[in-house]
Amino acid sequence: GGGLYMNTRVINIPKGSGLGTSSILAGACVKGLSEFLGIKETDNEMYNRVMCMEQLISNGGGWQDKVGGLSAGIKMVTSAPGLEQKIVNTPLSMTKETIKELENRLVLIYTGQRRLARNLLRDVVGRYVGGNIDAVEVLYEIQRSAVLMRFELEKGDVDAFARLLNEHWELSKRLDSGCTNVCIDMIFKAVEDLIDAKMICGAGGGGFLQVVLKKGVTAAELQERLYEVFQDSGVSVWQCQFV
Repeated sequence: GGGLYMNTRVINIPKGSGLGTSSILAGACVKGLSEFLGIKETDNEMYNRVMCMEQLISNGGGWQDKVGGLSAGIKMVTSAPGLEQKIVNTPLSMTKETIKELENRLVLIYTGQRRLARNLLRDVVGRYVGGNIDAVEVLYEIQRSAVLMRFELEKGDVDAFARLLNEHWELSKRLDSGCTNVCIDMIFKAVEDLIDAKMICGAGGGGFLQVVLKKGVTAAELQERLYEVFQDSGVSVWQCQFV
């Protein structure tokens, strides 16, 4: 009649947000159980356990959300080819001024729509495994873009980072047209003159969006514009910060 019962709860973040909260929550559970039972494990072992756990409950997905959410700061995360993923987590070397500028200009927008990543991910992975030439080419360009983003942020050029983020958005749409929809397109169109870059969170199709504000534009001005256009539909700016 013994055993352990674990209850989890996420406060104030909607389901289907695209922020990877299910992966982060699963990672917290695995880490908590390991510490409770006195099991010593490396970060890679924890990431692999969480990934297996998510496959068992049919969430799908890879390792990116748990690595991003369970390790602090802005980082470049890579892995080598192979079934056993060996994650390399490299913190970016950024000045305090660059971090502050990025934190002031990077804003989350909630679309008011829930999204389910599983079907989108299956389509993307299926095209890649099937050797679709366009999918393979786009994924290569996305990797290349990530390396360039790291370079520009470490150099302190947030504007160049924003340009690369826009390129990533165009690549994401080529990879999977389902990552956007009429609502997302309308939101981006409504704030086009206030932002330098736009991108989705997660696989897209709803949840949260991320934008880089133009210099001098505030999150309050962005919120005011969104309310003018979308009223009480749920489309709004959410506060966020780097940890």
